[in-house]
Amino acid sequence: MKPPKLLPIALSLCTFTLGSLHAQQSPEQDDDEIVRLSPFTVQESADMGRYQAAQASSGSRIRMDLMDSTQSISVLTNEFLNDIGTTQLLDAVKYVAGIGNANNPDIMDIINIRGFGSLGATLDGFAQSSLINLDPIIIDRIEVVKGPNAIIAPQGPPGGLVNSVTKRPLFKNSGSVSYQVGRYDANRAEIDANYIIKDDKLALRVVGAFTDADRYTKEKYSQNLTVMPMLTYRISPTTELTAQVMVYNASATMTNIPASFYAVGRSNVHIMEGLSRDFALATRNDNRHESGQRAQFFLTSQLTDKLSMRLAGNWAQSASRASEIHPGRPRDVNGVPIDPEPAQVNLITGEWEWDGVTRLDDPLFIPSGAKDLTDRDSANLQNDFVFEHLGQGWKSQTVAGFAINYSSSGGGYKNAVAVPVNGSNLFDLTDSSFSPVSYMVEPDAEWVAHNSLRNRSHQVYLYQVLNLFDDRLALSGSLSQNRYFSGRTDNLSGTSTEERAEATLASGGIVYKLTSAVSLYYGYSEQEILGLADPNNLIPAHTSPSRQHEGGLRLRLFDGRLYTTFTYFDIKQDGVWEPDAANWIDPTAPKRPGINSNRTAKGFEFEFAWSPTKNISVIGSFTDFKNRDQGNRRYAHVAERMAGIWGSYTFSETGALRGLSFGLGANYVDERPGDSGGQYTTPPQGFPPARYQPLFWLPSYTEVEANATYRFNKHWKAQLVVKNLLDKEFFRSSSNRTLYLSTPFNPKLTVRYEF
Repeated sequence: MKPPKLLPIALSLCTFTLGSLHAQQSPEQDDDEIVRLSPFTVQESADMGRYQAAQASSGSRIRMDLMDSTQSISVLTNEFLNDIGTTQLLDAVKYVAGIGNANNPDIMDIINIRGFGSLGATLDGFAQSSLINLDPIIIDRIEVVKGPNAIIAPQGPPGGLVNSVTKRPLFKNSGSVSYQVGRYDANRAEIDANYIIKDDKLALRVVGAFTDADRYTKEKYSQNLTVMPMLTYRISPTTELTAQVMVYNASATMTNIPASFYAVGRSNVHIMEGLSRDFALATRNDNRHESGQRAQFFLTSQLTDKLSMRLAGNWAQSASRASEIHPGRPRDVNGVPIDPEPAQVNLITGEWEWDGVTRLDDPLFIPSGAKDLTDRDSANLQNDFVFEHLGQGWKSQTVAGFAINYSSSGGGYKNAVAVPVNGSNLFDLTDSSFSPVSYMVEPDAEWVAHNSLRNRSHQVYLYQVLNLFDDRLALSGSLSQNRYFSGRTDNLSGTSTEERAEATLASGGIVYKLTSAVSLYYGYSEQEILGLADPNNLIPAHTSPSRQHEGGLRLRLFDGRLYTTFTYFDIKQDGVWEPDAANWIDPTAPKRPGINSNRTAKGFEFEFAWSPTKNISVIGSFTDFKNRDQGNRRYAHVAERMAGIWGSYTFSETGALRGLSFGLGANYVDERPGDSGGQYTTPPQGFPPARYQPLFWLPSYTEVEANATYRFNKHWKAQLVVKNLLDKEFFRSSSNRTLYLSTPFNPKLTVRYEF
């Protein structure tokens, strides 16, 4: 498909090489030296409240008032992140409507957005692939864009993305150091230091954190050293350059525990009989380790009084070494797999059943798994131009730009097995003498798989916003032309495959303001993901296009102290391929080609941020939606009803309790399907194949957390954060017949010195 004729204009603009940012006027500056506010920079007002945000830049790479957006954008402020004691992204975004747990809460910042899985973090609009969770020390605020968005993530997940906006140098001397102790997930030191090297010209900031924390499960821990130095140089009153470098070295272990053999349907869902809540299968060596470096820059400039530019680049490199040991199938004393197990699938209905009689009381296991070694590199370049025109009762904003993205990875895995004890590799996990096992990879072990991957994409886009009738009506639309390339080489066989695709994606919407405080909106957006061929199931190379219709009501009342949204969304993803069910009837018959199906997500969301007084701040959300396949079947690990609320109160600056504040929050997650095996059953002759139903359902739960902060003086303060305040035992998620349990009652105390 050829690019639209307007889009090459954006490429010709890219011959410019300057860009802009903002600052406030100092007494020494005259009118010609005032640093103008860049359209790429978010401006916030502290008068609205601690959790209130009026603008975001993640929707279209430029600053936008949330009231004017035709797509749902949620913002979590730095004050909120600090109040709840954020240790990973999921701590914070669980209070955003439509976001929930996925299949593994311990690694990769895995979450579901409107039911679609999202892997890895996005930093300042650049996607990041990582095996470990991002350290929040570098994050200033979080902006969540929901639904397909072809400008910022043409190949992102259809549900949306979580964009973490990093901290930037400030033109003031300030900083803090802190140390945290606690029961679990604590033992953490932080530093955040900002220094003006040259007034109104050059500022330096360094943020860093070191964590060496034990988790509640035996032998499980997390370690992370992250340091990010950064500089901002004001080249002129209208031009600014920021450069950042991040270096990290981290290890993480997973806290999953084998599920009961009798866990089927909505009953008997618990960990394996005889295991304690803090059971660990393997030693500390069973972990994920990753070290990496990341560098990025942002150059912005106001070229004329109407034309501004942004040039941004990113480079990242990482090396990961991961091992994962699993118990495997239950076995008898001779090491022979026990069959059948108590939980069996009904081949006609696909439902899992337990007869209530069959027992498996003394199983033995041969723990085994894999050792993975992977190196990754990525680079990104973005260039955007904004032309703004103000007329009598109307204004126009035209944005054009391009992006180039490249990533590569190489690596593979070898089989790993538990080190025998007393000459035996059979282990009784319930034996009181059992201790976590070590694993080994034979020195001469061969690679099971070893691959090299290469991905490239190019994007050119044009975005137009027109505000009419003194800002009562806003019309917007965009075109994004994208080309994708993916190459894969099997280093063991030497075979290579390449896949290419091209997509022109559109979006558009309308916002009508009944008053300056009440707006109605509708938006349409598209996205397209490059899929991979599966020759074994006769699935060809393909793309998976997504589109979203979304509409709702926004309110901003009481001088911005109350901001709330009511949203209805409808997402459809096509190009969801799956094997033909007929292939399960007679495996010896010639295979039939795969079937192209779809996936939908539709429902309601409600969010609000409220600060009725300067002492009170509240944030909350509610979600009720359905994420289903073409046969109306639910997806694993997706809760379709969620809610969250957090509130804080700060005592008056005068009085006996001055300096004291506290907060209380709760998060509700409805039941969701656990694992399901395979695609279709192989039923008795005369019956059609049936889809496997979830092996079990994870029960709903409500988690309560709280904090209390006391400021002794302008330099010292202490914060106590308590996770799982009511000490409830629940299942956060599941994976491969294992369960991730809640961490027990968990207080953490942080002492901070500010300078």
